Amino acid sequence: MKAVALEGDVRRAWESAQELWGVRMHDAELLPGAGREHGAPAWFRFPPAIVVDPRMVAELGGAGEMESVFAHELGHHALAPGTRLDSLKIRHQLARTLVAAGASSVRDDDVAMLSNLWTDLLVNARVALLQRRRDGAGEPGIVGLSRALYRASRDTGGRLWWVYLRTYELLWNLPAGALCAIDPPPAPPPRAAIEHREHERSRGSYRARDDRMREARAEAEQAALELAEATITRPGLDADTLAELVRTFAGDAVSGALRFGVLMAPYVVAEHAAGASMPGGACSADEVPPGAAELGRVLADRRLQAPLPVPSGRGSGTARSAGNGSGQALGIAETLELYAGADQDAVIAAWYRSEAARWVRPFTQRAPSTLAEELPGPVETWETGDDLADLDWPATLRAGGVVVPGITTRRRSFLADEPVPREASITLDMYIDSSGSMPNPRSGSPAVLAGTILALSILRGGGRVRVASFSGPGQVAGSDDFTRDPVRVVRDLAHFFGGGTTFPLDLLERRSAGRGPASAEERRHLVVLSDDGLVSMFGAGDPDRAGVAAQVRSALSTGTLVVLDRSRQVEPLARAAGYETLYLETMDDAPAACATLAEVLNG
Repeated sequence: MKAVALEGDVRRAWESAQELWGVRMHDAELLPGAGREHGAPAWFRFPPAIVVDPRMVAELGGAGEMESVFAHELGHHALAPGTRLDSLKIRHQLARTLVAAGASSVRDDDVAMLSNLWTDLLVNARVALLQRRRDGAGEPGIVGLSRALYRASRDTGGRLWWVYLRTYELLWNLPAGALCAIDPPPAPPPRAAIEHREHERSRGSYRARDDRMREARAEAEQAALELAEATITRPGLDADTLAELVRTFAGDAVSGALRFGVLMAPYVVAEHAAGASMPGGACSADEVPPGAAELGRVLADRRLQAPLPVPSGRGSGTARSAGNGSGQALGIAETLELYAGADQDAVIAAWYRSEAARWVRPFTQRAPSTLAEELPGPVETWETGDDLADLDWPATLRAGGVVVPGITTRRRSFLADEPVPREASITLDMYIDSSGSMPNPRSGSPAVLAGTILALSILRGGGRVRVASFSGPGQVAGSDDFTRDPVRVVRDLAHFFGGGTTFPLDLLERRSAGRGPASAEERRHLVVLSDDGLVSMFGAGDPDRAGVAAQVRSALSTGTLVVLDRSRQVEPLARAAGYETLYLETMDDAPAACATLAEVLNG
């Protein structure tokens, strides 16, 4: 498809749209015929660009409102989402609400559709306001454009689409029935949603052993009841609430997206369960997956951890928890699904770093102090025999007109300054068990989270970290080099073998070869995270290396084992080798234990 020139009335419409927003941007691209492939008459992308299919706009009846077409797309850059990062954050918020509403998976089409609806509402409401301020009485152009664009779908959409159009009627003070039917479509049969959810939640359990059938069936029935409660929709009330949300969150699309999703995600779940079609034609064309730096900035936004609000008039239950009440509030599995096109190691690293953030305190150690240069003190009498260089002539002359040695001669004394502390060099050697009995990092691992807390505490204090993930014999991953790269550290922590458990004494021996004892200037810490007794660390199965752990301990500042070992068989061996043992009741205790450990090591 060949682009056409932006000239004549179309050029004037483009200039007018920019003036409306008070922005300047390089020309929009006109691509006749491109809209069919994209599924919309106009769209935007990042870096900021706008594409319009004037032929499709004309076919839909909007040829006379090109200013509003341009103004709408400009609004996506000027208002919502505004930036690519905010676009990603909005999508993340909406994914959270879909999970909470009971969606069996985080579908990209659903997230994109909800994101488009929410940002379109914000943009169109603002365009109408700007046009009214400029033009005075009369219907704003964006309203006329919307009448044309939505005419064909007036009576064909489901309840979600009805709520969306009814919200515009409320925002623009249009009479009921102007954009959609007076009454909303009937709700999908509730049993369809229940059966759908029951199938999704219990199909794996029904194949389990006979003695678990009753438990699985009870769980499925409970999930079905929760889904029915969470997917209760009240279109009239929801449209009123949504219009208020648009007014309230006009300047904070990311926070508003969470409330919008709580209202609208149940419609998506219910209509999917009933086999109804979803609205299409998103006007965003940003399909490039986020990079590691973007993921870190997105998941670090505290707004993405805000609790899910309960909309007025609905029950307090949700079909499924959107998280564990802390951190990202979107599980690692759902986060990986949401960012399926991105580097999965980068997604895992960003998720665990975000989860760990509330626990982390910068870990620094003070080295012995050194004295600063002397400070000038009070003036004293210069005596005969003192060093002539110490004579303070200005002070001497002020003491009297005649210089009398030992009487009027003066010298300046000096005081020692307070000692100046120096930062010590800090390293952390971390060994994490990735045997089959440990939680899989891709499903959420408290051990990996605990390791991330310790590692970030060291890194943020200026230290360096080295990680080794171990399982059975020969199953070891990680780099021999210390690093300050948090993505690399969490990637190594999240490496999962799923085999047996044998501590890599050969690696421990090799890494510590030739190292002298730790000093105040070089603090060395070693931490092992495991759910095993770790007797293999002290020679069980490898008697030739039974003394390695003790030898290594002599070159460390601290050595700590964080273990889930109900028999507590490792403690005597660890104590004899000079290691502290921190026992866990459950692996879920590991994050808090390691946060406390970081404070203890920090003094």
